[in-house]
Amino acid sequence: MARNAMQTARQGAEIAGNNLANASNPIYARQRVKIAAAVAIPTDKGPQGSGSEVARIEQVRDYAIDKQLVEEKGVTTFLEAKQRGLQMAESSLGQSLDRQSVDAGDAYSTYGISEGVTDLFNSFQSLSASPTSTTERQTALYNAQKLTDKFKSVDRRLDNLRSSLNKEVKADIVNANAKLEQVAYLASSIGNTEQVSGSANEIRDVLQDALEQLAEFVNLTTSTNDDGKMSVFISGEEFITDNVMTDVMKVVTDTNGYHSVASSKNGTAINLTSGKIAGAIDARDGGVVDLRESLNTLASELITQVNALHTTGYDLSGNNDNTLNFFTGTGAANIGVNATLITDPRKMQLSSSATEVGDNTIARALADKLNSPSTNLNNMSYSEHYGNTVSSFGQELSLVNVQLNDQKAVQNMLQKQRDSVQGVSIDEEVANLVIFQRAFQASARLISTMNTLMGDVINMQR
Repeated sequence: MARNAMQTARQGAEIAGNNLANASNPIYARQRVKIAAAVAIPTDKGPQGSGSEVARIEQVRDYAIDKQLVEEKGVTTFLEAKQRGLQMAESSLGQSLDRQSVDAGDAYSTYGISEGVTDLFNSFQSLSASPTSTTERQTALYNAQKLTDKFKSVDRRLDNLRSSLNKEVKADIVNANAKLEQVAYLASSIGNTEQVSGSANEIRDVLQDALEQLAEFVNLTTSTNDDGKMSVFISGEEFITDNVMTDVMKVVTDTNGYHSVASSKNGTAINLTSGKIAGAIDARDGGVVDLRESLNTLASELITQVNALHTTGYDLSGNNDNTLNFFTGTGAANIGVNATLITDPRKMQLSSSATEVGDNTIARALADKLNSPSTNLNNMSYSEHYGNTVSSFGQELSLVNVQLNDQKAVQNMLQKQRDSVQGVSIDEEVANLVIFQRAFQASARLISTMNTLMGDVINMQR
C-alpha cells in the first residue's frame, strides 16, 4: 500500500515538474495524473485496499478551441497577406492615401498622377493666354514629361509587385507541402507511440502546432476515424488519408506566368479561401490588377484625346503635321512625350489657323479637357476618374485593415481561452508539488510505522 502510494506521489510530482518546465512553451498543453485505487487484495474479512496507482496521464486540452483556432489563423494570415499586398501597391503610387476621403485633391501628400494631370492642363491653360510663348511651351512639355515618367514608374512598380507576389505564391505552396508532410508524419507517430507507451501527449502538442502552421498557408479541415487516424482536407480535396499522405499540391502556371494551386493526384484546381497563399493571390489578381488597369485606361485616354486635338492644329510656322502626336505610346507602360516637340517646342500645334499662329483654339480645347467627361472614363473627367480609382483602392485597403483588426481580436480571445484551459499556472503546479510531496512523506511514514510494528512483533516472539 505504501509502495503504491509513494509511486503515485512520485509520478504526480514528476508531472507537475514537467508542467513547470514547459510553462513558457507556447504549444504545450498541461498534463495531469489520473489517480485510481489499486487492485484490492481479497482477505477473509473482505477485499482490502492496496493504495493507489496512476491510471493514465491526461492532457488538458479543449479540442473545440483547437479546431476553431486552426480555422481562425487561416483567416488571419489571409487578411495579413492581402493587406501587405495592397499596402505595397499603395507604396507603388508614391503617395499615402487618405482612406477617409473620396476627394482626389485631398488624398495625397506628394507629387502624384493627380497633380501631374492638373499641372499639365494648367500649362495648356497658360498657353491659351500666350500661345506663341516658347517658355510656356517648354513648361507644358516639362510637365508632360513629369506626368509620363510618373505613369511609367507606377506601372512598373505595380508590375514588379505582381511578380513578387507571384513568386511568394510559388514559395508558399512548397512550404505548405512540407508542412503537410510533417502533419502526416506526426499523425502516424502518435499511433506508433501509443501502441508502445500508451501516451503521446508531447507529439499531440507538436501536431496541433503543425496543423495551425499549415492553416496559415491554406484552408483545411480534419477528421478522425474510429481508430483515431487522421485525414486532412484542403478546400475539400483529401491530402492525408488515415495518417498517410496521399496527395500533394502542385504549382500551376497560366499562359501569363502566374501561379495557382492544384492537386498533383488528379489535377483538380484548389480554390483556396483562407491562408497566406489565397491572400497573396487575391491581392495579386484583385486590387493590384484593378489599380493598374484603371491607371492604364486613364493614360490611354489621355494619349488619345490630347493627340486627337494636337494633330489638327498648326505650329508657329503655320505647318500642320497630322502624324505629329503630342504623346507617344499606348498606355501607362510606354507613354512618353514626342521627342520632336522636346527638341523644338515651336512645333507644338496649338493654333487652328495656318495664317494666325497666335490663335489659341487648340490650346483652349486642350485646357478644357481637364474637366470634360469622357465616355471611356465612365463619363468622368481625368481628375474624377483618378480620384475614384484611388478612393476605391483606398477603401478596399481600409476595409481589409478593419477586418484584420477584428479578426485579430477574435483570434486573441480564442488564444486566451485556450491558455486558460491548457496553459500552465505556476502557482497551481507549485501547490500540486507540495501536495505530492506531503503524500510521499506520509507514505514513507507509513512504511516506517509498519517497520516499527513488525519489529515489536518480532521482539514479542523472542
